[in-house]
Amino acid sequence: MTNKASSSIQILLVKWQTSGLALLLFLLACWQFLGAVDNRPMHRDEARWIHRATYVREILHPLGDYWDESTWIERGGTLDERYRLRAQPPMGSYVMGIGFLLQGKPLPDIGFWNMDQDDAWNAANGNQPSHAEVLTARRTSAVVGAITVVAIFLVANRLTNAIGGVVAGLMLTFNPLMEHLATFAGSDAVLALTIALTAVAAYRFADKPTWPRAILLGILPGLGASTKLSPLGITIPLALLGILAIGYRLLHHRLSPTRLPAPPPLRAGIQLLTTPVVALLTLIISYPYLWQNPIQHIRNLIDYRQWGMEIQSTLWQQIAVDSRTDALRRVGIRLGDEWTILSRLGWTWFPTGTELAIACAGLVILLWLVIRHGLWSAHALAAAVLTSETAITIYGLNADWARYHLPILLLTTTCIGVACGSAWGGVTRLFPGAGDGPRVHADIVDFHETIEGIEDHPRTHQPEASAP
Repeated sequence: MTNKASSSIQILLVKWQTSGLALLLFLLACWQFLGAVDNRPMHRDEARWIHRATYVREILHPLGDYWDESTWIERGGTLDERYRLRAQPPMGSYVMGIGFLLQGKPLPDIGFWNMDQDDAWNAANGNQPSHAEVLTARRTSAVVGAITVVAIFLVANRLTNAIGGVVAGLMLTFNPLMEHLATFAGSDAVLALTIALTAVAAYRFADKPTWPRAILLGILPGLGASTKLSPLGITIPLALLGILAIGYRLLHHRLSPTRLPAPPPLRAGIQLLTTPVVALLTLIISYPYLWQNPIQHIRNLIDYRQWGMEIQSTLWQQIAVDSRTDALRRVGIRLGDEWTILSRLGWTWFPTGTELAIACAGLVILLWLVIRHGLWSAHALAAAVLTSETAITIYGLNADWARYHLPILLLTTTCIGVACGSAWGGVTRLFPGAGDGPRVHADIVDFHETIEGIEDHPRTHQPEASAP
C-alpha cells in the first residue's frame, strides 16, 4: 500500500473518530438536558418567549403591521408591551417557533405576560402557557444546547486533540449553568450556539480561506446579533485581523521576507474584512422591524437594552455591577465557585476556583498556540471569537444575572479542554505508546491540511507545525 493510500485511510478513520465522538457527546447532552426539562416550575420570562414563538409565522409577512412598532404603541399596554419589537431581537423566537413545529405542536396562542401583574391575573387573561407548551419550548432549548456542546467539542478538538475536545464537551454538558439555561425556554441557548458555531466557522476559514467560508463566518455572528446584539462585536477583531493580513502581505517584501513568517493570501485579509458587513446585513435581513430605518432602529435596540440593564441594577441592588473590576470579581464567583461541576458533585475538598484556575492555564496555553501558529491560524481566529465575546460580555455586565455568564462559560470550558489536551499531548511525547490515537490524530490533521495547502499554493505553502 502506498503512503498516499495509507494516509487517506488514516484521514478517513480520524474523521469517523471525530464524528463518532461528536455523536456520543450529542446523545449524552440530550440525555442530560432533556431529562431535566420538567424539574422546575415555569418562570414568567419563559411565558414571554413562548408567546413570541409566533414570530416564525409572522416572518412570512415581513411587510405586515406586526413588524411596525406603531401597531403596538397604538394598542397600548405596559411599556415593554408597547416596545416589544425593540426589547428583544427575533432569532431566539424564530428558533422557539421552529422547535414547536418540528415537534408537531401548534404555535402557542397566548397573550403577552404582564410583569406588573401576578400569576393568577396573567392566567385569567390568557397569558400563561400550558404545561405541555412549556415542556415543548424547553425541549427546543435542550436540543440547541446539545448542538452547542458538539460545537465546543469541535473547537477544542481542532485546537489540541480529541482528548481536549471530549473534556471541553463534557465540562460544558455537566456544568450546572449550562444545564439550567439549556432547560429554560429562552434565547440564551441560541446565543451560545451562534457563538460556538462562529468559532467553528473561524477555524475552518483559517484552515482553508474561501469565499463561502468567509460569508458563513459573517452570517453566524449576524444570527447571534439577531439573538442578542453582542455577537456583532465579534466581527471587529476579525476585521482587524483582515486589515493586518492585507498590510502585512503588502509590506512583507519590504521587510525581511526570509526571516519573517509567510503572509496569508491577500484574499484572506479581504474576506475577513467583509465579516462586519455580512453580519450587519444578516441582522437587518433577519428582522423586519429594522427594514424601515435600519440605523435608527438598531440604535433603538441598543438604547433599550442599556436602559433595561440600568433598570435591573436599580430594582435589584444585589445584582448591580459597580465597575469592570466588580464584573471580573462576579465572574470569578459565578464560574469559579457557584456554577461548577465540582460544586455540583459536592467535592468540597478541591480549593474554590479550581476549574477557573485550570481554564486560566488553558487560556495561557491557547495564547502560546496563537503565537506559535500565527495570527491568521485556526487557533488565532477561534480564540478571537471566544475571547472577544467574553470581553464584550464583561464590559457590558451591569446586572449580574446568571444567564449573562453563559458566553464566558464557552471560553472557560474550551480553555479547560485546551489545558487537558495539551497535557495529554505532553504525555504522548514523553511516552509515545501511551496515546497513539490522539497523537496520530494531530499528525493526520496537519498532513491533510498540508495536502490541501499544496493544492492551493503549490510553490509557497509551508506545513504548519503539529499541535501539541
